[in-house]
Amino acid sequence: MGTITRDIVTQSLHDQIVNLVAQRWARSWQCQVTINSDEERAKWSETDRSFADIIGWTFKAGRNKMEWVAEVETDESLAAAGTSGRWQDDVGLGVPLFVFVPKGRRLDAHKIALRSDITLNGVYEYSFVNGAFQLS
Repeated sequence: MGTITRDIVTQSLHDQIVNLVAQRWARSWQCQVTINSDEERAKWSETDRSFADIIGWTFKAGRNKMEWVAEVETDESLAAAGTSGRWQDDVGLGVPLFVFVPKGRRLDAHKIALRSDITLNGVYEYSFVNGAFQLS
């Protein structure tokens, strides 16, 4: 029972960070931003397709064009076996990939990418300072 509770707490933290990053980046980029929270992904559980946490896109020539994707990682997801596989799927989309990790974990993200020959367009660290969300 403790594991289920911990997973729910972890997912909630993950989804909270996804929302905060998306809000911040929606103001920084000249494009639309769509999020794929764990809750949204659960609605499509019959598919094994991986969707990036955050997708930046524009509407061009009558269709949506993906501009970039971002993954939000927690301490737990950085340690998980499937992390590099998800990033590999994202790189396969042919758009820039950005990764957001807890403060102090940037080097870990770079090591995962290097081991899997994945090019990241940026690694950003997040934290909460006095309750305020910080990106660096």
